[in-house]
Amino acid sequence: MARRLLLLAALAAPAALLCAQTETQHGFDAGIRFAPRLDLVPHTRIRTQPSGLGLYQARAGPVLEFSPHRNFRWIAGYYYTQQENSRQDFLGGHRYFGGAEARVWSNGAAGADLRALAERFLMAGGRDFARYRIRLRVSGRRAVAPYGSIENFLDAHGWRSTRYAGGARFGNGSRMSFDLGYFFEPRRGELGRVRHMVTTAVHWNFGTKRRGDPDL
Repeated sequence: MARRLLLLAALAAPAALLCAQTETQHGFDAGIRFAPRLDLVPHTRIRTQPSGLGLYQARAGPVLEFSPHRNFRWIAGYYYTQQENSRQDFLGGHRYFGGAEARVWSNGAAGADLRALAERFLMAGGRDFARYRIRLRVSGRRAVAPYGSIENFLDAHGWRSTRYAGGARFGNGSRMSFDLGYFFEPRRGELGRVRHMVTTAVHWNFGTKRRGDPDL
């Protein structure tokens, strides 16, 4: 199944590049063992819209992950965001989030993780809102392995969007690994058309057992 998801992502990405709504996402994070069972993950990410706004979003902030045992972790974090609107003005915002992730299946070569997060967005101009997200992700455990996921986003009005993602992780046993992937995301009408996103992510690991997440 994981190989099929990787093949789907590889075939879909070139087609997605031809779509007017295609965007790119590039993330960078580092897992640092902060205390026993507690990891600090400094994170930053940018998004671009090559056919439109260009660089239109940047965010950065810390994430804390506490693992009381191997197959479960609590997650809490904060991002400061700058995002460009249709008038080409960059607006700041704050995003607070928390939740948990649990390993629900594993056969040694691959595993499935279920994640649930609640998020609060405090935006310039008073457009504050809450969002809830639930993701199921299947990923290989080898140094070079595919992954695939489906994630639902909800808010006060109900269903907001669904994100279907696939890609591959490349590592060589060092502190650094690299993700290459693609997702498409049907959204509720007033939020815009279906989003197509080509994604990259670079992860550094300093003494932790975590695997980098392509979509923190």
